[in-house]
Amino acid sequence: MTQQPPDHAFTAFHRMKRPHYVHYAETFLHNRHDAEEATDSAFEQLYRSWGKVLSSDNPDGYAWTVMRNKVTDHVRARNRRPPLLDDEAFNTVALRDAVDPYGQITESLALMRAMRQLTERQLDVMVMTCLHALNATQVAEALGITSATVRSTVRHATRRLRDILGTDHTMEGRR
Repeated sequence: MTQQPPDHAFTAFHRMKRPHYVHYAETFLHNRHDAEEATDSAFEQLYRSWGKVLSSDNPDGYAWTVMRNKVTDHVRARNRRPPLLDDEAFNTVALRDAVDPYGQITESLALMRAMRQLTERQLDVMVMTCLHALNATQVAEALGITSATVRSTVRHATRRLRDILGTDHTMEGRR
């Protein structure tokens, strides 16, 4: 099997990863245009260093780190609050289906605030699995980790969120 020239490999990589990257960026930047701008910036950097990306031990992981850093840079450049998530509390399936919308918003806000206390990897995995409804294989491919690592990260993050939120699943009365 002959190896494709780097331009073909990059094009295939771009085509495969861009939709997930844009969706992730949109979670933090809150609009499609900014998300596409951050994603394009990440891909420009990746293209310029494509040889280095391919020679790394984990090209997917390397690319994901570039992407996450670009999203963070774009959030800071636009003077937005620290990445995430409060607005996502208003954009959930649970809220659309809620019998008690106020109670659901309160619960969702508490969860989104608790997610800020997760590690970077836990946050990335939880955003992709819970907010974007990706399966473990899709998350693993996007982040450059194994499906087993995704499942383990979900378990640890869920346990951490339960510890933060307590048994009543809200942050009311806690500071």
